[in-house]
Amino acid sequence: MSIKKRVQVAVRDASSLDGMRSSFRTIRQRQAENAHRVPDLKERQERLRRVKESSVGDLELFGQAVAALRENGFRVVLAKTRDAALKAVREEVRGHDLVVKSKSNVTKELHLAEHLDAEGVLVVETDLGDRIIQLARRPAAHPTGPACHMTRREIADLFSAHFGRDISEDPVELTSVMRDEIARYMSEAKVGITGANAVTASEGAVVIVHNEGNAAKCAMTQDKHIVVTTPDKIVPTIEDALNVVKLQTYLSTGKVLSSYINVITGPSYTADIEKKVYKGMHGPKDVVVVFVDDGRLASADKEAQFCIGCGMCLLECPVYNVVGPEFGYSGHMGGQGVYLAGSLGRLDESLEGGLYMCTECGACTEVCPSRIDTKSGVRSLRGSSRDSRAGAMGEHDEVVASIRNYDNPWKVPRAQKSKWSAGLGLKTKADVLYFPGCSTSLLSRDTAVKMVEILRAVGIEPGYMGRSEKCCGSIARKIGEEGLARAKAEQCFADFEKAGAKTVITSCPGCASALNHYADLPEKDNVRVLHMSQFLADESVRGRMKKVMVKGPVTYHDPCDLGRVMGVYDEPRRILSSLVEGGAIEMERSGAHGACCGSGAGVRSAFPELADAISEDRVAMAEAVGARTIVTSCPWCVQSLKGCQGDDPTVDVVDLVELVHRSLKES
Repeated sequence: MSIKKRVQVAVRDASSLDGMRSSFRTIRQRQAENAHRVPDLKERQERLRRVKESSVGDLELFGQAVAALRENGFRVVLAKTRDAALKAVREEVRGHDLVVKSKSNVTKELHLAEHLDAEGVLVVETDLGDRIIQLARRPAAHPTGPACHMTRREIADLFSAHFGRDISEDPVELTSVMRDEIARYMSEAKVGITGANAVTASEGAVVIVHNEGNAAKCAMTQDKHIVVTTPDKIVPTIEDALNVVKLQTYLSTGKVLSSYINVITGPSYTADIEKKVYKGMHGPKDVVVVFVDDGRLASADKEAQFCIGCGMCLLECPVYNVVGPEFGYSGHMGGQGVYLAGSLGRLDESLEGGLYMCTECGACTEVCPSRIDTKSGVRSLRGSSRDSRAGAMGEHDEVVASIRNYDNPWKVPRAQKSKWSAGLGLKTKADVLYFPGCSTSLLSRDTAVKMVEILRAVGIEPGYMGRSEKCCGSIARKIGEEGLARAKAEQCFADFEKAGAKTVITSCPGCASALNHYADLPEKDNVRVLHMSQFLADESVRGRMKKVMVKGPVTYHDPCDLGRVMGVYDEPRRILSSLVEGGAIEMERSGAHGACCGSGAGVRSAFPELADAISEDRVAMAEAVGARTIVTSCPWCVQSLKGCQGDDPTVDVVDLVELVHRSLKES
């Protein structure tokens, strides 16, 4: 099934993920309830980032870890490729027809269970969630809650078919029947496979975290314990490992600590008889650590490997909220998984996982304990895709061609772009220049006119470049055309210089962020580029504003480019407080944790159904707090939040420019 078809099916069947969304809400609720028990969360996250930056890809630290593990009695296997890792594990289980396994994203990445099954080895997942998705043959939806997208009714039907008898929806019965089956397999198995949450270089220890107790049992099988992990799991010390454990547990479940933390420093042994060491006392006499490299150590971009598998990014991702596991890479869900696959040289798998589905809203980075910049990683991979023509979207080809030919992404002749300014008598040279941008000029012409009238009302006579105004390059950069984006930004600043501009004001956040993206350009020409909310938030300007009538209550939607990219959150709200009695009420997700409108980064052109579904989610958030009007300050957001509601909208959507204009006009 093509990726477009997969997205269409996922959007149509969105209700099938209601269980996942409910589980995510539960995680957030638990986090809120236990937040006071992790008062040093920010410090722990900063420590994690420092450790990951210094450890991931450090060959010396890797060598130290391998040496310490071997000194402690582990056998260590270094698998350079995916095939080598599969071959190594297959050799380790030779002679056994049953293996029990605990949760491990790396083994999902390898499709290890399926591979061993094809070799005649029965692999039984011992984590309840993993066992459910193993029987259902469905992908995991969350690192620690693999089956959270399945309802108890679905699980009951699955178990009834599996056991050949009726199993009720009662969670106690569902847990009991599967626990008994897994216990039987565990009693018979002599080989267990686990992952590792961390491996310490100083102590040579493997750290495993789990709630069900199954991982400990897999690690205590009679003959052999196989640890399948990756070099990026190595941290300097046990203290660093425990920091990973605490962050992962709190962020993935809302609990402060998991039920079990196993620290393994070698095979089981006793020295109670004449102080001689005998291996395999109450656990395996052989413990093997298989490090799966598969491009990790050689990767030029290591950032995707900073992930600790907490799944926080999934809770915030607007795309994942709509399509779930359709977005991601085997064992690594969402945008981070797509980024990881590409960074390991697997561009084909990155594309298949949804490289062009990402809206690049940046919400994932806001909540990631390692601060992984997934957005930048995705953009870089899109650049590789477009350079090689591997998986490039036809719709984006049209956008790029339009920018090159018409200096706008809308396939509209250049002459159309300046039509809005007819009769306004705008000069082409001025200290303050108004830059409406492509979308405002072509899709929201009234907004451009009103912006000029606003500036005049506050004593500014703005200039406008007219037909010579270039595209800022924002959308080009987001879909992977970095060279074109840079060229367009340079052309814009050359025009600013010709116009004698010292300040450029735009009503489009995409333009504002694009023109500020290359810091050397405004510095070189000594030009400030401001979004209208930054300019109008000044007290002297707001003092002229009067209250206006709006269908209330009112809420504010943060455009991603204005908020997360430029850090402009307070200014629009200050303006709103001058315009609307009582100001704006906040949605559950606002400010730095605001949700995307769905139109960003070429998603609307390539996946319109997905964009609409994300927009509908955002409107629903406004409705949930009783809002009757959504105010925003971006033409793309206005278009999306209006468009998704059809001809009979339940919530008004208004550009901030409209309210300011109405206020100043009446004053």
